[in-house]
Amino acid sequence: MNTEADPRTAPARGPLARLVDHVRLPGEPTAFERKHVARMNRYAMWFFAAHVPILTALAALNGTGPVAAALLSAAVLLVPVVALRVLENERTRSCVFGFTAMCMGGVLVHVGQGPVQIEMHFYFFALLAMLAVFGNPMVVIVGAATVAVHHLALWFLAPASVFNYEAPLWVVLVHAAFVVLETPVACFMARTFFDNVIGLERQVAARTAELDARNRSMRLVLDNVGEGLVVAGLDGTLHGEASLLLTDRFGPIQESDTLASYLGRRNEESGAWLALAWESLEEGFMPLEVVLDQLPGCLEADGALYSLEYEPMTGANGELESVFVVLRDVTAEVAARALEQDNRETMALFQRTLADRPGLERFVVESRRLMERVQDSLPEDAPAAKRPLHTLKGNAGFFGLETIASGAHRLETAIEAHEEEAVDLGLQSLVERWTAIESTVEDLLSKGGGPGAVVLGRDEFDRILDLVIDGAEHASIAAELTRATLERTSTRLEEIGAQARALAERLERGEIDVALEDNGVRLDRDRFGDFWLSFVHVVRNAVDHGLETPEERAAQGKPSQGRIAVRTYIDGGDDLVVEFSDDGRGVDWERVRERADALGAEFAEKDPTEALFASGLSTREEATGLSGRGVGLAAVKEACDALGGTIRLETEKGSSTTFQFRFPGALAASGTNH
Repeated sequence: MNTEADPRTAPARGPLARLVDHVRLPGEPTAFERKHVARMNRYAMWFFAAHVPILTALAALNGTGPVAAALLSAAVLLVPVVALRVLENERTRSCVFGFTAMCMGGVLVHVGQGPVQIEMHFYFFALLAMLAVFGNPMVVIVGAATVAVHHLALWFLAPASVFNYEAPLWVVLVHAAFVVLETPVACFMARTFFDNVIGLERQVAARTAELDARNRSMRLVLDNVGEGLVVAGLDGTLHGEASLLLTDRFGPIQESDTLASYLGRRNEESGAWLALAWESLEEGFMPLEVVLDQLPGCLEADGALYSLEYEPMTGANGELESVFVVLRDVTAEVAARALEQDNRETMALFQRTLADRPGLERFVVESRRLMERVQDSLPEDAPAAKRPLHTLKGNAGFFGLETIASGAHRLETAIEAHEEEAVDLGLQSLVERWTAIESTVEDLLSKGGGPGAVVLGRDEFDRILDLVIDGAEHASIAAELTRATLERTSTRLEEIGAQARALAERLERGEIDVALEDNGVRLDRDRFGDFWLSFVHVVRNAVDHGLETPEERAAQGKPSQGRIAVRTYIDGGDDLVVEFSDDGRGVDWERVRERADALGAEFAEKDPTEALFASGLSTREEATGLSGRGVGLAAVKEACDALGGTIRLETEKGSSTTFQFRFPGALAASGTNH
């Protein structure tokens, strides 16, 4: 029973209640709000810490007591320090920072006594507006109340600390009036910022709930839609009466009609397919299940899509006498599934924008390059399209874009089956879907500014700032800035770790231990883009082929939790090394030999690694959505060779496998910590 009050019958709320609702933030903070407010609190802490030396210096220049200024500002700074240690609620902490801001303003006005003391009051009004970034009107109100009490109290106790002349009470009231005027505006800004930015996660959740409700309503409608029902004899002739939906959509049934001829009036291709498959049913020399599977399962007619189901009807002697045919209009259902899938993928992209914007930007750029390679290769050079297509499939799956992953898988299947028409249709469908997704991503990214930002860590910023302050040569500063533009391998390793965990969960390998070690290595993003793109195949092979299930590991005396380790480093010889290892079942060289012989690939006893990286070689008998095409490791080797790198493989059957990719040190020299 729904106990929520109906807004149409609920009594109207008064102005005071609406004002309280505007000032008081709703419910518990979301994860996004906590993260944002915590970040603002950290920034505010650094901001207030900077006041101590600044106010001390100002007091020294102004002759208003630098020691007192240092002590007063330090005492004020102690308030947020204690709040950060004692208070757990980020909203409450931000209110303390609102109080602190106005107290720092009081110290500023006090030490700024002199001709411009009145101008120092601008600090209060500027900070009062800036408090809106916390997205909490209460922070603004706390700040306004603090400055009001400060001015009134010091006007009585130490007027020189506030004004540079003997100001009467009405002057204090004028200042208060400006605060009163600014406070509602600042509160409105704070609440608007909360509702439209910080509270966006709530809006997304509400929108998702609304979409779910619509989908449930659509599902209810679909479950009650009428069906087209008819019985067809072994010779295909239609028996008895058909349901009203069937005759309304396909017209009246003629006495000489067979199922194939009747449906063929709306779709000739499906009618011909039905006629051919029904002959096998009439002849009866093939198993019934096989024949029924060969019958068309869908039919498109007059812009609508119908599903076809066939139920065999047997007589008293158990022999097949006729087939009960069920035709359903699934146009809306298919459209709903497509919309639902589109909504899921849009939500996944939105969440990725919040969690890992740079990673999403890299994915779009790199996937666009893969799509271009596939388009350039097809249909003339189908083999050349396999590797970028396989890599695109893997990366799209990791980002939750199942329409791209499944579309790429279908296109792979069509390429291997040499079905030209299916290849053309599959490529067209994949390109159209990717274009739509890329448009969605660009729209999401444009909400917070364009891509291409260079992110500096605090240590890097301080190091560059020190060089500038120390008057370092331009070449040194330029070298440091160039280094900052290189991509941290830690970013790629974190993505690899996330891929491994997601795949392990999907393949029921249980929760795995992932160890990452970047050693401060940085690389050129564009130069190593193809290598990192193809590296997903190493991860997929390790989880799919290497790691055992927890039950298998326990039976072998291994820890139930599988382990994967990935690291980058510069070795003693200045070579760049990317190393991936797992504690799985190791490489089955006998199986590799069998597959290599079947492909006609060379298998060298002394160095069988080449066979493992041969194009088309897979130890899996049947391709799945994850592996089995035999192009993954070949793509990794191709990307490694393009960088002048080498691959070293160490494996122990039943124990472990380690891939070591070694590149010339010059590729990473400017990006590492020395």
